[in-house]
Amino acid sequence: MRRLTILLAALAVFGGPAIADQPARDAAIVARAVDGYIRPAFARFAADTQRLEAAITGFCGAPAPGARQSLDTAFRSAVEGWSGVQFLRFGPLREANRLERVAFWPDPKGVALRQIRRALADRDPTVVDPETLAGKSVALQGLTALEYLIYAGEGEPAGAASDAGAFRCAHAVAAARGLVALATAVAGEWTDPRGFARRLLTPNAEDPLYRTHSEAMSELHGALVTGLQMVQDLKLKPVLGADPNAARPLAAPFRRAGLTMAALTADLRALKSFAGTAAFARSLPPEQDWLGGSMAFEFDQGLAAVATMDLPIDEAVYDGAARARLGYAVVVLGHLRDLTQQDLAAALGLTVGFNALDGD
Repeated sequence: MRRLTILLAALAVFGGPAIADQPARDAAIVARAVDGYIRPAFARFAADTQRLEAAITGFCGAPAPGARQSLDTAFRSAVEGWSGVQFLRFGPLREANRLERVAFWPDPKGVALRQIRRALADRDPTVVDPETLAGKSVALQGLTALEYLIYAGEGEPAGAASDAGAFRCAHAVAAARGLVALATAVAGEWTDPRGFARRLLTPNAEDPLYRTHSEAMSELHGALVTGLQMVQDLKLKPVLGADPNAARPLAAPFRRAGLTMAALTADLRALKSFAGTAAFARSLPPEQDWLGGSMAFEFDQGLAAVATMDLPIDEAVYDGAARARLGYAVVVLGHLRDLTQQDLAAALGLTVGFNALDGD
């Protein structure tokens, strides 16, 4: 069942035309988003995963300091690349559990940790073969599994000169190769002129998913809403808690790799870029032309709060000044969600229903 539902409505509150009267505007938004942002972002992520696979293979073959530095750089690039596409939770990324296989997060019950530890302890041969690994639990695959394998060695890091380290390394190589296959397949489906993008770009009455340009545009607006919700409700609020005593830094994404702040910064940059590239607010009536500038301003405020954070998340949630900055980012994200879900949706003639996170 489709989990992102945007219902169409007339723009009565502003006295403007109904969304059905704006096919050219909506088609232009979709074209800008697909060609200017979505296709390049998935292509970049696929390239990032290829570099990560090469770095892991190189490090496992010769775990020297230089190889370790290359591995750290490649992993950071892949995490930031994932930030660029993870909010696009529809189409190719949703098929065959690809979303969860790329990154099984959030994981509040620690399923991945238990499963990976068990596989390592048992020397499970199915996790060191990319083909068999692809059919196993999503918790054993993707970026989140790789983070544990690379950064939580517990005395036996990948590449260590022991059977345990070698097996951990073999699992990491298999997971990296599987990640390349996933990212390449998704990017290819977006690039294919007969692939999923065609349904967004050329909707028709016979397609139950996108019958009109407005329905296609609604999907993209919903992705922006989803991305903002992810950062605010999943990545910041639970980690900060209501006060330092309620903070949960262990729940932060990519904490083991020390990349929580880098990921949050990449999240906000990606969402700002997506909104700006699609230019949802470009062709609005004069009384709503303030929206684009207001959204860009709020994105810049959020980025200023997180991009220069110099404390790891484990310390930031207990530091007064750092907590204040992260709390401000939460407030800014709330403003952005209001602007997107209420003002922008109304200006475009949309009413927002369920999104891709509802029910998770």
